Amino acid sequence: MKKKSDQNRLLWKKVWNKGRGLSDLVLFPFTLLASIYGLSCRIRIFLYEKGVFQRKRAGCYVVSIGNLTVGGTGKTPFTIYLAEKWREKGYKIGIVSRGYKGSYKGPVVLVSDGESILEKVSSVGDEPYLMAERLKGIPIVVSADRFKGCQRLIERFRVDIILLDDGFQHLRLHRDLNLLLVDATNPFGNGCLLPRGSLREPVSEVRRADLVIFTRSENGSDATEWISEIERFGRPCLRSRFQPTGLIELHTGSHRPATDLRDRPVFALCGIGNPDSFLHLLSALGAEIKDQLIFGDHYAYQESDWMRIQKTAEAAAVKWIVTTEKDAVKIKDFLPADFEVWVLRVEVSFWEEAEKWESLLFQKKERPALRRVGG
Repeated sequence: MKKKSDQNRLLWKKVWNKGRGLSDLVLFPFTLLASIYGLSCRIRIFLYEKGVFQRKRAGCYVVSIGNLTVGGTGKTPFTIYLAEKWREKGYKIGIVSRGYKGSYKGPVVLVSDGESILEKVSSVGDEPYLMAERLKGIPIVVSADRFKGCQRLIERFRVDIILLDDGFQHLRLHRDLNLLLVDATNPFGNGCLLPRGSLREPVSEVRRADLVIFTRSENGSDATEWISEIERFGRPCLRSRFQPTGLIELHTGSHRPATDLRDRPVFALCGIGNPDSFLHLLSALGAEIKDQLIFGDHYAYQESDWMRIQKTAEAAAVKWIVTTEKDAVKIKDFLPADFEVWVLRVEVSFWEEAEKWESLLFQKKERPALRRVGG
């Protein structure tokens, strides 16, 4: 059953990504909706650029971290990285997130005051909660209205810099540095807009970014053609990767080096936007993936899921279950006491020299003029 399901998924993915011939006919309703969606995107952006829709200024330096596609490009680990680096430079940092998949009520909810986590993961979403766990001393709020979220941080915590998590499409708020993350393994999906593809906006809107950062870059030459075109239109680019730095046992908090996965049979568990990237990291570390369970992005784990997980792991005769940090925050509250789960921690690193990325990321600058990239 599982093999047939995987085959069906791969076949559908092939049809979806091909975008020519028969697949165009099968997916014509999606193509039509994508055209309508694309037109609405362009009109909205035009109205903001012409000043018909007004942008609001938060009153402090705002750095937006976002992407053009749905699914995971690594915004959360990148936001954590930026928060830590800005703090090391002596700035007071705050983070505003939209709290995707959270059940919170009200215009603004304080996730963390920098000392304590004040909300449940189910209320605010897995990404803000993970950032709150990792970033002690940094207040975090969730708000659909990012401007109100910024105001709360400024009024209560007197922050110098606000990081806007997943903010590229939130045009209503002025940002001083607009960072666009692009997955080097699959930069713009099949090149189509939602719902025909994975693009939230036309690729040409790369022009709004101050800096384009390619994540999950295997080496210093990934996405060279895209980078050449983007840089030709005046947008600097960086290549980055997510480096595994260790394993953390979810119950005890004990640490082990990520290299302990070499030649070890493991069971992979995740519910993230790009599960292939997680599986690739495990394989690159030398782990022997005996079996896996892949859930949808931002999956809300239930206690009943553990019967299935345990049964699958036992069938594979595997003792080591390995998951991501984003999944870990959602499963730890109801994880059985005798259930050993290891969390793979990753950190951001760049292929370019420090002089280049330091000047692009951590020097306060005026934005360059907008120029259009691509079609």
